[in-house]
Amino acid sequence: METIPQVDRRPAHADWEQRGSVLLTGVLDAERVKAVAGEALMRIGTATPYERDEVSSRRDGSFASPVHCGFLPAGPLLEQLAFDKQLLTVLREATGMPRLVPRGGSVVVYRQGDFQGLHTDTVKATVTVGIALTEGLPAMWWAPSLRDAMPDELAKVVADKGILPECAEFERLEHPPADGSVRAFAGYSIPHWRIPYPGEEPGLLATFSYMDL
Repeated sequence: METIPQVDRRPAHADWEQRGSVLLTGVLDAERVKAVAGEALMRIGTATPYERDEVSSRRDGSFASPVHCGFLPAGPLLEQLAFDKQLLTVLREATGMPRLVPRGGSVVVYRQGDFQGLHTDTVKATVTVGIALTEGLPAMWWAPSLRDAMPDELAKVVADKGILPECAEFERLEHPPADGSVRAFAGYSIPHWRIPYPGEEPGLLATFSYMDL
């Protein structure tokens, strides 16, 4: 049985309460994450395009705006990681949500020019986890000041500032490299977006979602 190193999660819990995000370093075996990255790279040719042109709110209360990228469904190694019981235990303790349950994972594929407009994740993503599987993936923009904003408020932000606002009032959130660290954030509650990807080689981001019951 793989052992996840013990870390002091009291500050992480405080970060979650105050910021809606927490970085947990060294909670996964780095070789295991590298294997997930290799699995994704081998399957990159099967990525499904994900494109939308409209701004809308969904029935579950989440918000969407234009996007252009690709998605890979979870392969066997990523699926195992998405439902890993030890990782789940770490996330429950770090967020203070003892009833958190995994909902699965996928890989987002960014090719040059791909982007994700301002949006919030599905209601099933109380906690979203992101792990950069390739180097050089730019930081994600997000707006913790708009935590729990209603869709009509977010629609006004898009109307006033565009779908990819780069403003001093908003912030950037780095995802850790494939070194065994995990970044978790409140994907449903806090709007986030990605400006056009500049890299010549594809950028891969593994994402997992967890729902608080």
